[in-house]
Amino acid sequence: MNTFLHFLLRSVVSITIGSTSFVVYLLAFDIGFPLTLLAGAATGIASFFTIKEIQRSVWLNKKGLSRKEYRYIGKNLKEAKEKVKRLQKQQLKVRSLGAFKQILEINRLTRKIFQLVSKDPKRYYSAESFFYYHLDSVVELTEKYTFLASQPGKSQDTFLSLQQTRSTLDELIESLEKDLQMVVADDMDHLKMELTFANKHLTQNKDLK
Repeated sequence: MNTFLHFLLRSVVSITIGSTSFVVYLLAFDIGFPLTLLAGAATGIASFFTIKEIQRSVWLNKKGLSRKEYRYIGKNLKEAKEKVKRLQKQQLKVRSLGAFKQILEINRLTRKIFQLVSKDPKRYYSAESFFYYHLDSVVELTEKYTFLASQPGKSQDTFLSLQQTRSTLDELIESLEKDLQMVVADDMDHLKMELTFANKHLTQNKDLK
């Protein structure tokens, strides 16, 4: 939902309704200027929130989501946003070039999935494994890795733990890539259908020539 455009639209409409109501109240009722102004403002504010609810209902119907689903997904997105921020902070804490590239890729994938679901909440159901498992795992492991890697005088066990952690992070990157593929699966199917239709149309045109 384009929040700014929706906000702009309901602001313009509610100001217009409020102003018109003020004039009507002023001409129709003898309640004094202050009360008339207050009544006009109240009408405008009420219109603003009424239009907001209508816009949300239309948008939710278009996306095929109920209000309960939207609130649930919104709650999970809010929690995920904080986790994505935690991941981004780890990027500056690594000194190894290999680890830097690894965490950079993790950040790229997690941000992409989060952004896609934020723009289209219905995609959430294609990314449940990301929100329930993989995001938590990469945040926890990345934070532990950067903490251990920053410690001086590392023991052999610490080096081994760091290697194992990076190996596990590589596996999680593969899982994140699969999560992303699941999120855009419908788009890929739609693209394939469009390509099939376009190729069929081109073939028919060639046959007619």
